[in-house]
Amino acid sequence: MKRLLFTSLLLGFTQLFFAQTSKESVAQAWMDANMPISKTNQSFEMTFSHAGPSGETFRYYHTVNGVEVFDSSVAVHVSNSNQVTYTSSTYNNAIETIDTNPSISENEALNAAINALNIEGYISQKEVKLYVYNKLGANRLVYRVTTMSEFLMGNWETIIDAKSGAVLSTKDIAIYEKTTGDVKNPKDTKNPVGPLSKATGTAMVFDPDPLTKTGSTYGGTYVDNNDQTNADLNAARTLVNLVDIEFDGTNYRLRGTYTEIAELGSPSTGLFLQTSSDFDFTRDEQGFEAANCYHHIDKSFRYINDDLGIPLVSIYNGGVVRFDPHGANGADNSFYSAGSLQFGEGGVDDGEDMDVILHELGHGLHDFVTNGNLSQVNGLSEGTGDYWANSYKRSLGFWNNTDNQYFWVFGWDGHNPFWGGRTTNYGAMYPGGLTGSIHTDGQIWATVLLEIWEIIGREKMDAAVWEGLAMTNSSTNQQNAAIAVRQAAIDMGYTCSEIEAFTDRFEARGYILPVYICDPTACDISAIETSNISPCNDNGTPGDGSDDYFTADITVTFVNPPATGTLDLTGDGTASVPVAGLTSPHTFVGVVLPADGGAINITSTFSAEGACTMVETNAGTAPGPCVTAGVNDNEALYNVAIYPNPADDFISLSNLTQQYNVAVYNLLGQKVKEQIVDANKNSININDLSLGVYILKFDDYNTVLRFVVK
Repeated sequence: MKRLLFTSLLLGFTQLFFAQTSKESVAQAWMDANMPISKTNQSFEMTFSHAGPSGETFRYYHTVNGVEVFDSSVAVHVSNSNQVTYTSSTYNNAIETIDTNPSISENEALNAAINALNIEGYISQKEVKLYVYNKLGANRLVYRVTTMSEFLMGNWETIIDAKSGAVLSTKDIAIYEKTTGDVKNPKDTKNPVGPLSKATGTAMVFDPDPLTKTGSTYGGTYVDNNDQTNADLNAARTLVNLVDIEFDGTNYRLRGTYTEIAELGSPSTGLFLQTSSDFDFTRDEQGFEAANCYHHIDKSFRYINDDLGIPLVSIYNGGVVRFDPHGANGADNSFYSAGSLQFGEGGVDDGEDMDVILHELGHGLHDFVTNGNLSQVNGLSEGTGDYWANSYKRSLGFWNNTDNQYFWVFGWDGHNPFWGGRTTNYGAMYPGGLTGSIHTDGQIWATVLLEIWEIIGREKMDAAVWEGLAMTNSSTNQQNAAIAVRQAAIDMGYTCSEIEAFTDRFEARGYILPVYICDPTACDISAIETSNISPCNDNGTPGDGSDDYFTADITVTFVNPPATGTLDLTGDGTASVPVAGLTSPHTFVGVVLPADGGAINITSTFSAEGACTMVETNAGTAPGPCVTAGVNDNEALYNVAIYPNPADDFISLSNLTQQYNVAVYNLLGQKVKEQIVDANKNSININDLSLGVYILKFDDYNTVLRFVVK
């Protein structure tokens, strides 16, 4: 196994956080220590958290007089062992405190946006929100108005000055499947909406698509042919259940727990209400795409929530994803924005291709898990969408890895005369292979994720991707996303060989990751505490150390209690305890420990992972005669602590009672700094040290402290 060293950026292996009693208090302590705001009437407010198998990520939003600053936040991830293991920030220190009382109303701002965009037809989705905003060169109070409407393709953001009412900017913020022109289709009539109970329906859908299902290539009878059907395409359908669709006592509608059909844009083809729960359509009927989209979106959410155990729903529209199976102005394109999906009809109808549906949903999942902080830096979200589609299709087992189609994204909608599609065996390296095109560059990210998928399996990789992305923000690039995804795997207790797969594949692709030693003690044990330390016992000459010993109760808290192996509580094999079937925490009573100057060396040996060592430095002090000659008592250092931790320029030592000579070591055991400290001179300059974890040792004492350089 490769020897890797752990030097995570801004990671919390700090004693400061171990004492916290909840994940939120751990996160708040990190914010207090690392992100203080001294400006008048400015603060951070924690208004969103994502809890999952890797722990919980808390998002703190920068506010001025209680008004949110646009795109200025901090995410703090706390692992299940109550450690801060990843942080990301878009905090904008340039924000000044301004008057946050608007002079125009939300309705006036909405009307200004409608006029600026020349919106015609119905508005299917809108949001008007007040922000402090400085993306246009000055600190302003603005309304950010977003509108999705019938004939204007996309989701348009209009920034309105909340004091003057002036329109400052307009832009389309929708995230598209690809970059092509659009095609106008005629307007039709909307169907009414009905509420009420849930039922299970059925449908015939493409799962995943007709070419994959039949092992065919595009051509012959397997062509779009202006949306016509034939016997081969009909036979390529699969019978599925439509879970939790709505029934109002008369009609069934494709609206369920996680998703619902909606009229979001032109063309208006209806909501396909019907008296039968059987949505049995062929691809030449408009209802086919409606049922196909519902099935794949709903199935994807149920897999994430039920199988992966990750709570994830839309943060918009009351917690459901809205989809228009015939939208996007009929273009040969599709897009996601603000919890809604629109699928175009150009070329092959996008709502027929599972790849398109899951790719666009992938943008939404990325958006939801970050509470609106999705990043397109280096095409991160494009690659995530491609990964999500290909992860599901590969899991079905229709193609082999010797088939080109195994790596194709959009294998029915693309890789044909309409457009070339994309792949997940893209050869470019990061960052040298970046082109500046998000759709092209996203293939680097999708490719490397699926390389790891092949090694550790679908479910573990899917969970790591969403748990890792949950820690990121709107400016996260592929490299930092790779660090987050691997950290999620570490925090979920993946094996050392699995963590090594993340490291090897990411680094082989060109990402630079913090070095990491996969230590099962660090991965599997979160705390070791001692109590009831006995007086010294001596079986020979008092004080000679040869036969001296004392006893203690030792409590071990496991993150993931190991199934097999032993816990060597002394490091020399004299107190080796089997760990099979232990509950957590577990107390070993009356363990005999040799008198070694006060520190208890603890080694855990797990059968699957090899030997690892952990030194419990403040476990207790052997009384007088048991202290080995030449080694000082550690009692004077019992309360010494490092702050701040992590740090970037200086660290300070608290509770020093006398003068000490201290040395700083890196994790290779190399001494990198040395100086004398006391109660008056208690700071050490660390601004010349590289990012990572370091050990501070007191000469002639067993006490060692860890700190992180950020």
